[in-house]
Amino acid sequence: MSAKQIDEKKLERAIRKIKHCLALAQSTNENEAATALRQAQALMREYRLTEMDVKLSDVGEVESELHRVKRRPAWDQQLSIAVADAFNCTTLRRRKWSSAKEQVIECATFVGVSPAQNIALYAYESLHTKLTQARKEYCSAVRSGVRRSEYSAETAGDHFALGWVWEVQTKLKGLVPQGEDDSAGHPGTGQDLIAVQAQDKALISEYLATQDIRESRKRKGVELDINAQIAGILAGSKVELHAGITRGGNEILALSAST
Repeated sequence: MSAKQIDEKKLERAIRKIKHCLALAQSTNENEAATALRQAQALMREYRLTEMDVKLSDVGEVESELHRVKRRPAWDQQLSIAVADAFNCTTLRRRKWSSAKEQVIECATFVGVSPAQNIALYAYESLHTKLTQARKEYCSAVRSGVRRSEYSAETAGDHFALGWVWEVQTKLKGLVPQGEDDSAGHPGTGQDLIAVQAQDKALISEYLATQDIRESRKRKGVELDINAQIAGILAGSKVELHAGITRGGNEILALSAST
């Protein structure tokens, strides 16, 4: 094991201990709180860490195994954006060399304050599987003449998928608490949630500032097949999302589509 690996492990342990001490520093016992705070400050000095460094250690990124050899289609990108927005994350388009395919591939990456990025990844991949199947069926319907379109089956399928995503995006926003309703007997809960979300966004921005990230090129507007869009919206409305997701919760998003 290299010295660098040992140092990284020692640093991880130190950060965990600092977080523990900072939590104890909130104690109502003044002596215990003061001792814990001194220990946290001593560890920060020893490892040359700031409070922001400690908070940033909670930010992580996860990469989807779903990928495209070429650029991911607009509906795929829109799906990852919708999911990231719902779970207070940021999504990136990651292009990298695949040794297995011997070419560059593109996949979605989610950056968030743990465990938000992992929940977003699960939601994205689950929804992507459902949408891929729904789009495939729509394309087949266009090819067979059951559905009519002035576009090719593949293009009409893309337009269908965008409508599907727009509808499911609304469902996702309704699923996750947005901090706008304080009327359920929990005064201040909404404002507290908004504050946490704002802090998470700030931490993600700090994290991304240290990464080499290029801005995505803006796509030109395109004329869409309105019939395909409507079909996609109707199909998306049949997707049911069930969850008890909270920030840091352990429950998994369950997805189903009614027939």
